[in-house]
Amino acid sequence: MKQRAKAAIVSSFKELLSKQSIDKITVKDICQHCDVNRQTFYYYFTDIMDVFKYVTFKELSADIAQNRTFETWEGGFLATMNYLKNNSKMILHVYNSTYWPEAYAFFSTLSNKLLNDVVDECIADLGVNLNDKDKNFIINFYRHVFNGLMIDWVNEGMEDEPNVILKKLLLMISGSIPRSVIAFVEAQNG
Repeated sequence: MKQRAKAAIVSSFKELLSKQSIDKITVKDICQHCDVNRQTFYYYFTDIMDVFKYVTFKELSADIAQNRTFETWEGGFLATMNYLKNNSKMILHVYNSTYWPEAYAFFSTLSNKLLNDVVDECIADLGVNLNDKDKNFIINFYRHVFNGLMIDWVNEGMEDEPNVILKKLLLMISGSIPRSVIAFVEAQNG
């Protein structure tokens, strides 16, 4: 019964978010929509943004989890772009809301985790040592590139197909992560 209540809350949230801004959705709205009481809502979630994070993380993590390596990061990027496009109404209702800064911070944290894995693997494959400050610089640089592309794309209405954006991105950065690691190692030893 309890898991059904959680699923009902999530489903109601997604349905409401596909129709209106997250700014206009209240806990009361969700509870009325799925016929659960507020206590049940707060048993599972702390607030509206907590539901958004849960939904996004749960739905994205399955696709991205299998694409967390240097060899497969493109799949993770494409899965993220496809998720955003397939849920464009929900994403735009968050993007154009007062919740956007919190949502952006959440996406940045996810990106950092994924890119950390990619850079760690690259460092291991190259058999080099890289100090944490330089490693974090590389991660932050690529996070800004990837997230910036996604944000611009969302801002422009998500018209281009995700695979087209990925192809253009690959033209720009193909082989650049290993080159960045090597350049930082050489500078650090240097």
